[in-house]
Amino acid sequence: MSKILIVDDEQSILDILSMVLVDQNYHVDTCLDGFTAIEKVMNNKYDLVLLDIKMPKMDGLEVLDKIVEIDKELVAIMISGHGNVETAVEATKRGAFNYIQKPPDYDELKITLRNAIEYKKSKDELKKLKHELLESISINGKSEAIINVKELISKYSNLDLNILITGESGTGKMLVARQIHVNSKRSDKPFIAINCATLTDKNADAELFGEFTNGRVITTGKLIEGQGGVILFDEISNLPLDVQSRILKVIEENKFSRTGQSGEINLDVRFLFSTNKNLELEIEEGRFREDLYHRINVLNINIPPLRDRAIDIEVLTLFFSEQISLAFGTKKKKWSDESLERLRTFRWAGNVRELKNFIERIIFTNDKEIIEANDFDIPGTRHLQVLEDLMNKNMSLNDFQNESEKNFLLKVLSDYKYNIVQTAEALKIQRSHLYKLMNKYKIPTPSKIK
Repeated sequence: MSKILIVDDEQSILDILSMVLVDQNYHVDTCLDGFTAIEKVMNNKYDLVLLDIKMPKMDGLEVLDKIVEIDKELVAIMISGHGNVETAVEATKRGAFNYIQKPPDYDELKITLRNAIEYKKSKDELKKLKHELLESISINGKSEAIINVKELISKYSNLDLNILITGESGTGKMLVARQIHVNSKRSDKPFIAINCATLTDKNADAELFGEFTNGRVITTGKLIEGQGGVILFDEISNLPLDVQSRILKVIEENKFSRTGQSGEINLDVRFLFSTNKNLELEIEEGRFREDLYHRINVLNINIPPLRDRAIDIEVLTLFFSEQISLAFGTKKKKWSDESLERLRTFRWAGNVRELKNFIERIIFTNDKEIIEANDFDIPGTRHLQVLEDLMNKNMSLNDFQNESEKNFLLKVLSDYKYNIVQTAEALKIQRSHLYKLMNKYKIPTPSKIK
């Protein structure tokens, strides 16, 4: 039952309106002055307030300002026997849903109340959905690095400047982009993620700009779909050089033209970009335009790999466990201190994404209520057999050290898909040193792997 507060300095008006609203199955509360109204709003949760404008000591518009400040979701309808168009406009500017005159037409009042209550329900539903969205894309962790990422999101969300989001695969670059969107003034407009890996010289124009044939638009394109909102170029390092030049022009001018269509189309969008590669290295090796790099790297948010913030693993494990149990309606699993400690010792080459997938697998394959450290194996245990075989071979210490080092290099290179930068970082050695080791053990470089 919807709860309504009626505020009027005439008891007779309160009595009549109360009788009408109670008959419509509303729960009604009343008061005779603005000060009492503010106190009631502070101590109660109302769906709607019927508020008289002309009252002694504090008029309705002043009360409206105060109660909206207390509860931004509150819906107010102004009532007055001395109203005019200017008063109605002013009330609407200050946040009133509608304005009716005394004596009210009770059929009109009932319709206005019904519409206002439906509006309130819609606002509450949107608020709930937004909360659920924020929960689903929340960035969890208590490390200094993640706290810094959250602070940058808060700082940059309402700055209409380009942001480059960097980090290894699986660190959560898409989550950061979505957080920026939902916390920005563009949150009620579209969020369009463009997978740059799927764009080629042949399909880029149609995908991005749309198609215009025989005097009409066939497809609008991703850029127009994002009009007014946020567009993310996901993994922009995958764009072919020719497509990079076309994107650069759009970013610089905020407009584009379609083949066959006269005139230019203006854009009102916020651009975000993500990459799991070192773009400065990509520029050195001729795979990325330097002018595009400077254009997209106005602001930067870097998400460190999970191995550099092991303190977050426990937070993420407990969060994912709860989310999975809620999503599938299963009983929530508990993790022993020893199991959490064991998870912290793993490298997690796939970062947060790999950890989440691992937790899902454990939850659905383990029937125990409390997961212990011996209930799961280290990811990639096939490499343990290689080590065990080495330990049982008849060889010198030097040969064992060389073979062990070679197999360890192969394991880490495999984990990072032979990405030299990420592998060297994981091993905490210089890239030049890694190349020397690969040469020593005749391990082919990425360019030679087919």
